[in-house]
This record gives sequence, structure tokens and C-alpha cells, in this order.
Amino acid sequence: MVEIGPALVRDAEISAALAAGAADVTIDTIDAVADLQDLRELMTQIWGPEIVPPRNLLRGMAMAGSGIALARRAGEAVGFSIGLLGWTGGAHFHSHQVGVLAAERGGGVGYAMKLAQRSQCLAHGVTEMRWTFDPLLASNAAFNLVRLGATITTFIPDCYGARTDAFNTGDVTDRVKVSWRLDRPVGAPALSPDVAAAPLIELVDDGPWVARSVALARPGAFIPLPDGYHSLRSEHPAVAASWRNATGAAFVDCFERKLSIVGYGPLGYVVGEAL
Repeated sequence: MVEIGPALVRDAEISAALAAGAADVTIDTIDAVADLQDLRELMTQIWGPEIVPPRNLLRGMAMAGSGIALARRAGEAVGFSIGLLGWTGGAHFHSHQVGVLAAERGGGVGYAMKLAQRSQCLAHGVTEMRWTFDPLLASNAAFNLVRLGATITTFIPDCYGARTDAFNTGDVTDRVKVSWRLDRPVGAPALSPDVAAAPLIELVDDGPWVARSVALARPGAFIPLPDGYHSLRSEHPAVAASWRNATGAAFVDCFERKLSIVGYGPLGYVVGEAL
């Protein structure tokens, strides 16, 4: 924990309040049993029952002061966030899950939830937040790396093992881990690769399958992503699997060469020097 100036804490509070207002929601940390049950029911609607924590565990986390919050509109829960304090590699807040009802996605609720988490962390002297996301999801990459300004630190193959929830059933749970510096301005510019760089993924025999290309992983190179990975996985699972394998190989190659992912843009992830 560090000493944080009151101006930064106040600015974070204002930013969070403005984001919640823009999304027309009220965001509150919760600990009451009835609220935690609302949270569990919302999680079931979004992900299915497989990964919903027991209520007593959520109650214990809430009693310890962990960041469990609900976003509501007119009294109805539309989004949630769950996180906990960690200390590996320095004190930080690990944002385990943020979820929004399907009908509410794209309306700013998720952004408001993240800014509410940021405000709470800074109020308690925490200046870093970490979480994981599926690197195949272009919308998540743009949100996390550009809208928020987080930075990818690690690639974790099959991070959670086999899962049977609404988003991951039958897929490999490869994840990238990100770090978000909360004491810096929110957001980052979209990046473009070196104009001379070749993509690290290429079509195989004119597609639709892809594979890790022969291009050397180097600063300025890029890792492209498919459009609508979840739809692709549903309609063409073998093609989706080839994207999963190729992107995983590209990430592993970059980190083994002591490179990093410095951002995201219209062509995909942009490779850079080690951070």
C-alpha cells in the first residue's frame, strides 16, 4: 500500500461517478446476504451455475472487505464485480470477474464497474489491478488495453483448465494476464505495427485455417485476431481451434524471446521490447 494524494482519489471518485451516470446505473459494494444472493443469481444468468461461488465464501470475502459490487438500474442487478487483495509481486487488487447481462453489453456498464473498482482501490492505497482475459476476444483486448490502458504481462496456457460455463465449454482456457496502473491516466492509444512487419499468424493454403507464420517475433510485429471468435467457435470449431493454437504459439514465442505486447490496434496485438 502507498500514500496516495487526495486529489487523485477525488478525481477517481468523480470519474467513477460520471461513468456510472453515463451507464444509468448505481454501483455499490455489497455484503448483505440478500445482496449476495442477487449476485449469485446474476452470475448464473451470465455464466451459468458452474462457476458461481458458494454464498458463504462470498459472505466471508465481503466481511473481509474484498471488492464485491453490484451495478443496478431501477433496483435490478445488471452487472457485478468480484475481486480480492493479493501480494505476489507486490500488493495489488486481483479483479477475478466482471460480468454484465448480455442485453446491457456495450452500454458502458462494464467500464463503470472497472472505474468503480479503480476508485475503491485508490481510496485504500492500492495502485495496481490485475486480471486475466481470453486473448482471442478482440472486443476484450480493445477494452482492456485501449479503453482502460492495461498492459499484458504474461501468457498462461489453459489457465483455468476445462470449464463448462456459458463462455468456455469445450474450449481451452488460454489467458493473458494484465496489469493496470491505477495512479496513471485511464486509457491508452490504439497502436499500429511496423509497416514492414509481417503478421505472426497466417492463413494455411488460403484458409480458412491459420497457423503460426514463419515471421520472426520482433518489435513492431503483430498478432492478428479473428472476427467474432465465439461465433467462429460455434460455427467452425476446427478453424477456431487453429486460431487458438496459432495465437498461443505466437504469444509463447514473444515471451520466450523476452519481448512484450505493448498494445492493441486495428490489426491486432503489437509486439515491442520487454517492458
